[in-house]
Amino acid sequence: MTLPVPAFARLGAACGQKAKGGRPTREEGLRRQRNIMEAATRLFLDRGFAATSLEAVADEAGVSKATVYAHYTDKRSLFAEVLRGRIDHWLGPLSRAAKSECGGECRAKPLPDKLDVVSRYVLAVLREPETVSLRRSLIATAPEFPELARLAETEGRHKVISAVAALLDHHVARGEIAVTDTEMAADLFLAMVTGPYAGMPLLPADEEDEPAERRRSAAIELFLKAVDYKLAPAGSAPDEVPAGPQADRTGHRP
Repeated sequence: MTLPVPAFARLGAACGQKAKGGRPTREEGLRRQRNIMEAATRLFLDRGFAATSLEAVADEAGVSKATVYAHYTDKRSLFAEVLRGRIDHWLGPLSRAAKSECGGECRAKPLPDKLDVVSRYVLAVLREPETVSLRRSLIATAPEFPELARLAETEGRHKVISAVAALLDHHVARGEIAVTDTEMAADLFLAMVTGPYAGMPLLPADEEDEPAERRRSAAIELFLKAVDYKLAPAGSAPDEVPAGPQADRTGHRP
């Protein structure tokens, strides 16, 4: 018999080992915190920020409200942690791939292929229903909690720009493109690719369609012309690229 998540969490909490005096062990404390994060992620994504209470999170996680407060001062700090976790889950592979590309074991995959992979990955993230849900919550909370929107900007958008800029830096060093400000170039490239999706988070997430694919391909072509791309030598080895985002509502990192 499969127990529902809240019941399973309560069973685990009841069976956890305790230190003397009833205080939870470090392992038990970490397990409870993980349960809280997983429960909060599910509820924030399903209900949004306003409709999710700390009482509901505690019940979903199978812990007391006092336990939630022991880890997070308020709902805003818990939502911020969920936001960080989702951003890392979605964008971590992209950032790590960019750093690997610029490292000592760099592989010489042509820039057009890299931009193709990056643009597909970023659009896949933006199409994720979870991404749309979180962005809706950010829009709703921005007037009262602008720091959450700034967090998304810093941890999300800026990380993607930095990852693409790192790729461009490598090709500038190889003399393949003419760019003086790779951060700005990366920002403009991503704006061309993601415009319709980044600007309309209140609409349902669409599947990839032919017009969107034509726009993405046209953006890559236009960008390569703008940076005066010169073809890399033939026979170069492929880079490792991030796989598409995996749907996950638990808050676990990939």
